[in-house]
Amino acid sequence: MKDRLFQIWFSLRCGIANREFQQLLARYGSPYAIFEADEEELERFPCSDKLKNALANKELDESYRILSYCEHNHIGLVFWTDREYPSSLKVLRDPPVLLYYKGELPDFDSHLCISVVGTRKMSEYGKRMAYKIGYELGAVKAVVVSGMALGNDSVAAAGALAAGGKTVAVFGSGVDVVYPPVHKRFMDEILFRGGAVVSEYAPGTEPLGWNFPVRNRIISGLGQGTVVIEADMRSGALITAKTALLQGKDLYAVPGNVGDENTSGTNQLIHDGAIVTLGGRDILENYEFLYRNTLDMARLGKAEKNSGHDDAFLDKLGVYSRVIKRFVPAEKPSEPIAPKQKTQSEKPKAQTVKREAAVGDDSEKILLTLTEKQRNIFSALPLDRAVPVDHITREGFALSDVIAAMTILEIKGLVVSLPGGLYSRK
Repeated sequence: MKDRLFQIWFSLRCGIANREFQQLLARYGSPYAIFEADEEELERFPCSDKLKNALANKELDESYRILSYCEHNHIGLVFWTDREYPSSLKVLRDPPVLLYYKGELPDFDSHLCISVVGTRKMSEYGKRMAYKIGYELGAVKAVVVSGMALGNDSVAAAGALAAGGKTVAVFGSGVDVVYPPVHKRFMDEILFRGGAVVSEYAPGTEPLGWNFPVRNRIISGLGQGTVVIEADMRSGALITAKTALLQGKDLYAVPGNVGDENTSGTNQLIHDGAIVTLGGRDILENYEFLYRNTLDMARLGKAEKNSGHDDAFLDKLGVYSRVIKRFVPAEKPSEPIAPKQKTQSEKPKAQTVKREAAVGDDSEKILLTLTEKQRNIFSALPLDRAVPVDHITREGFALSDVIAAMTILEIKGLVVSLPGGLYSRK
């Protein structure tokens, strides 16, 4: 209990996606030894002043509260030095200090784990492919990792469960705060069927928007490869794809119709070098030898014949799997309709609106809506050329912060992402 208490304290002081804690643990051995350090010793710590100031706070009330809550609510903890801590996360530049979990964690090091992500606004095609791939992976005892989000993520996880496999959901909130709330029953089914939900956020943490891009590095980090089922050019799934590439992981994408908005992102990934994926076999054959002791490839053939999605099973699990209907414009009338003639009073007004829309841009106004960190990251982008994310991290920013900021900046129209993982000012 003492070790867990100080591990929680240490993780709270380090914060999320910290890149310095490993050096501290390597030198001092344990969080308790760091907690016991006096002011003079703190000054010699090999870390930033910000972290030194945080570690000077010896209050344990919050740590006691979290530990007690975990014990009473069956929430497990995996610390950086624990044997159960996934090796695949240890190679990240900013790994989680501590993971909270509910359910049964798989042996991440001996089982093939594949991360599956996609759009929340899935089509019928995306739904079918997500279920198929999840089912085929689960059938051969690969672990499907997702964010339990609406759409492709959860349908793939449900497919794995339908095949008798296991799935792990990574939250952008505390493991006791279900998001989306409509998936409360689905989370219960994941736990009941031997899966797990994990998070680096302490219990009780609300699902704030900023948490999810940061969380995505764990989704891709836990998987040997990441599959993008369906995504448009602005989909959050592309953040996970870019994170996977930065981590050196294999990236797979399901192709779609050219010109279809919902698959514009996946088609672009394939154009840029992602591996084309038509089913679980395209993924599994790349790892069959490495995981020959845990994969049951003899079951794949039968699984491929039975991997059609089952809406009744999705409903039973509580998976919200609504398909977004594509808008089909009405046919044009056979006879052209003459345009409405503008009155003299209307003409100046239309001209004024046009001129106002064309004057300058709103960059300064948009910058005021950003956080200070987002503005600083934007300022680190060169004015005259496109650069990779690593160029910005060399300015002292955490990788997770840069990836999250780039997503916001791209949505707000300040930056544009280019092939090869490059970014430039718009």
